[in-house]
Amino acid sequence: MRRSNDQIETDTLLRDSAREFAREQEAAQRPASSSDAGSWQAYVDAGWPGMALGEDSGGIGADLDQCCLVLREAGRALLPQSVTADILIAPRLAQHSPEIAALMPELLAGTARFALVLPDESGIREAADGRIEGRSQLVPGGDQATHLLIPTGTGEATRLYLAASDATGVSVRPGRLMDGRGAARFEMSGIEPDQLTLLASGESARAIADELEALAICGLLSEGLGAFEAAFEMTVDYVQIRQQFKQPLASFQAVEHIIADVYCELEKARSLHMAMAGALETPGPFDAGAVARARLCLARTVLPATGRLIQISGGIALTEDYKLGRIYRRLQADAALFGGARRATDIIAGAAS
Repeated sequence: MRRSNDQIETDTLLRDSAREFAREQEAAQRPASSSDAGSWQAYVDAGWPGMALGEDSGGIGADLDQCCLVLREAGRALLPQSVTADILIAPRLAQHSPEIAALMPELLAGTARFALVLPDESGIREAADGRIEGRSQLVPGGDQATHLLIPTGTGEATRLYLAASDATGVSVRPGRLMDGRGAARFEMSGIEPDQLTLLASGESARAIADELEALAICGLLSEGLGAFEAAFEMTVDYVQIRQQFKQPLASFQAVEHIIADVYCELEKARSLHMAMAGALETPGPFDAGAVARARLCLARTVLPATGRLIQISGGIALTEDYKLGRIYRRLQADAALFGGARRATDIIAGAAS
């Protein structure tokens, strides 16, 4: 997607600012816990939540590419906060829903945080009396959400609701991903209609819900790409410094071949990420296949390539203190979320049939 000179200059300034902030957060060595309220206030002060909102609404008017740049820096530094819902999802939904738009001042102040509650295999159902029942997938950052976005049904029967995370009938099951990030499952044992706000219904709700799910995946993949970039760069530095037989590892042909192969995989991941962002930025129905291909790349390309970087880094890469091993665990978690490679394959196969 072609960028103007002004956009490129703005992108560079935003990336540099986000990288500096992310490095400060990483260097602070906060506990790997998304329950750190002080840490979240730092994100708010940096202007990350709601950055996609227009300047008249308190944001900076960042487009999707710029939001993804910030998320890549978050992934590069392995920040423990899950910020996609507050950077991408809530501001995009505010364009469709006045109820969500009314909550944007709270988002900007850091007192409102959102979670997209996607159903697990058993689904989320709306009973005849209007109550909602079901169980969600694991939601990164869900343990800190104050507001839940809950899609129910399929096709013309789809409805999109807003509910407070402490609403009667909602049970929050907090936990941790394997890389230490906070997450939660939501069990809904009959949320009463008076606890729900209907945001959209019918085909419109289905289109919005699909778009929000795609944005959730986009945020996840942006952070994953940033982590992969960091893994590649630190490994290149390592093999240039580390010596065997009085020669740097980078001088060995086998290591050179692995580095070259992984660089090709990195460029592939960047290209697919760019195509995904372009599909989601284009007005009208988006290309679900572009999102699925980028997600499949994470599981089938990025994760194995990171494993090869661990291979040439030796035993140090398996230690708890070395960042490369932590990057690998994060990418493993990312590859499994939101249905993982299997759902991406199903989407691609469905588009081809």
